[in-house]
Amino acid sequence: MSQTPVAPGANPYGITLYTVTTASGSDFNLQTQEEADWYENRRDRYQADNHFPNVSDLQDLDRLLTLETMLNRWTLWLGQGFDYMYSRVDEGQLKDNIQKYSVEIRLLKASLGIDKATRDKEKGESLADYTASLLQRAKEFGYHRNEQYEIVVTKFYELSAMVKTYDRCDDEERAMLDLSMETIFEWIRDKVIKDFDEHSAAFRKNQSIWVRDM
Repeated sequence: MSQTPVAPGANPYGITLYTVTTASGSDFNLQTQEEADWYENRRDRYQADNHFPNVSDLQDLDRLLTLETMLNRWTLWLGQGFDYMYSRVDEGQLKDNIQKYSVEIRLLKASLGIDKATRDKEKGESLADYTASLLQRAKEFGYHRNEQYEIVVTKFYELSAMVKTYDRCDDEERAMLDLSMETIFEWIRDKVIKDFDEHSAAFRKNQSIWVRDM
């Protein structure tokens, strides 16, 4: 969480506010801890489920989150019949605001390509496009397997040479070559396991980008 309570003296109304960080990186003040939690959860979900490649998209996402925060606030007020200050609300005005903001939210989601209609269209837009994407990912996975095979085979022959050299040498020769059970195990940890794990981790990171691109 990146919420920072703003002291009452920091605003003209003497009210404690809660600062969150928007998708584009700016500060945004909200009225309650619950609103701040809701905003951050929504922001993180949008960014985890979608891919926004430039700052313009992030600024549009900021605007969407602002509209949805207001809609969430007004829906709560309408349901309970009073606002955060326990003052009675104008239900007619709230319903009107909710209706207008709902329209803006739908339009903004469509422009960002994250509305359900756009997602469904992209999923079934073209069998040829889907097949091409699938083949590309299969090719990249094949490259990954080939690279893994190269790492395994190369490391195996290096290990085999080290073990055979160890077996052929006496203690003095092993000391001169700095070749011992300890150095062999150290090499396995640092040059085999570590290299293989780093290669696998890099591929998993690339796979996560695939998911966000879909």
